[in-house]
Amino acid sequence: MKRFGKAKAVTLLCLFAIGSCGIFLYFRSNVKPVVYTYCDALIASLGEECVNSAAADVVSLYQYSDFVDVVRGTDGSIEVINTSAAKVNGFVRSLALRCETALDALGVQRIDIPIGAFSGSVLLSNFGPKIGVDITFFSSVKCDFITRFENVGVNQTRHSIFAKIDVCLNTVLPISEHELYLSNSILVAESVILGDIPNVYVASETGIEYLDLIP
Repeated sequence: MKRFGKAKAVTLLCLFAIGSCGIFLYFRSNVKPVVYTYCDALIASLGEECVNSAAADVVSLYQYSDFVDVVRGTDGSIEVINTSAAKVNGFVRSLALRCETALDALGVQRIDIPIGAFSGSVLLSNFGPKIGVDITFFSSVKCDFITRFENVGVNQTRHSIFAKIDVCLNTVLPISEHELYLSNSILVAESVILGDIPNVYVASETGIEYLDLIP
């Protein structure tokens, strides 16, 4: 009887270990991907909406002449195009701060996932009661200032200024942490410049520091 009891205990222990491994493998292959998919869809939508709204508010405060000064010679030809580094840096800082503030204001978000979504079957993905998952996330924003020259006609050049916004969202879920990256380019200002564009494009606060050369 003692041997039978020990054998039974060992069998139950083995079954428990096998069951635990099966649950763990099922969790890794079905539950986590589903939660990540729902989480990414919600956070990406909210994040892009916040970034676009914040960028629109900041961009509305600036115009092309705030960043660029086109210097012409006595004959009317363009000698140099200056970009104020102070204005650019102030704009980039304001944009990044406004985006981070808008993202932090979202607070804790909640998603409801149908139990059928964890089955791995497309047909059952929308069936069954829903499980609520709370999402907490932290954001970091990086902004870059990008300029582009484009020929649009005879002696006409379109000068476009963009802000490239890269967002890292570190989401904290009950099961683990997860990072989501968003990237977007916003048109800040543009102008059509009449006349030949000089070979030198100066992005400087003082006008003597050459930060970018345009061939």
